[in-house]
Amino acid sequence: MFNYQQPLKYLKIAAFISSGLLLAGFEANAKSEQAELKTCTDCNWNIEQWKITLPVSGDDYYNNGRTSAAELIPQECNGKEYLTNDTHLPWFSRESVNGKERLKFSVDLGGQVSTTPNTKYVRSELRELYNFDSENRCSTKEQNWAVTGTHELKATLSVDQFPNKDVTGSDPKVVLGQIHGKDIKQALVKLQWDGENKPVRVVLNDSFLPGNKMCSDCQPFSVNLGVAPANLDWDYTIRLDNQGIYLSTLINNELTEQFLPWGIETEDRDGNKVTLSKAWLEEEYYFKAGLYAQIKPSREFAGQVFSVSFSKINIDHR
Repeated sequence: MFNYQQPLKYLKIAAFISSGLLLAGFEANAKSEQAELKTCTDCNWNIEQWKITLPVSGDDYYNNGRTSAAELIPQECNGKEYLTNDTHLPWFSRESVNGKERLKFSVDLGGQVSTTPNTKYVRSELRELYNFDSENRCSTKEQNWAVTGTHELKATLSVDQFPNKDVTGSDPKVVLGQIHGKDIKQALVKLQWDGENKPVRVVLNDSFLPGNKMCSDCQPFSVNLGVAPANLDWDYTIRLDNQGIYLSTLINNELTEQFLPWGIETEDRDGNKVTLSKAWLEEEYYFKAGLYAQIKPSREFAGQVFSVSFSKINIDHR
């Protein structure tokens, strides 16, 4: 645990005020004074095992000339700010709701946003740092795990706000949890909320190409889990081992489960025959959790906000 928070640089942020969110076009200079980091004894997560990607560019946030999305990390790494339980930004903050600590993620689809490489979508999303307690914590290349043992991400969350389909022309699709491979363009697992009247959908890829290459022969497919209303806490589990991938939701005390084995034919939600390639077993991975909007941002969508909050984000490697 580090004792002091790095002073934040002066920065410009474009935000908007919508439904009580600090998200309207204004310019602000923000600076955090050095302060003792506070331990959150009631937080059902370990903030030190994550870094966060923000929906604004490095240039807008750090004034560093970079157009790709800005990051915060729980240590002084290459001039990046600390990510702590006391970080409070328009796109990420910790809040106490009815005596329960929550992490809140927000994205305005019409704001001054920026994306990461290989995507047209924006995010306020945590990325796992597997070796967060090692001397290599600043190197993303050293923050991935191999498929030995069991690896599990469990979360409790609520979708608190979502864009109006009449404005965006699209269902309010948002990814809430992922397993991603190191240097692989295609995500292995994306757990996606498509609206409060549709099943939670998990999008998987049957195969991949290494080296962040496009794969014309790889086939994405989906399996369904439970239906999760907005403004209601529900749970999901994503678990991977050398037998396959286990997926579940627990919504209003109703458990919905799926299991997809490696190298064995099974069915997707449309009844198509699909097989997860055993080649996935040779790769390294990391978890992601938070808010990854699946609607392309546009100035026309100003005020169309995704906001989700988590009361638990737990990782277990055993």
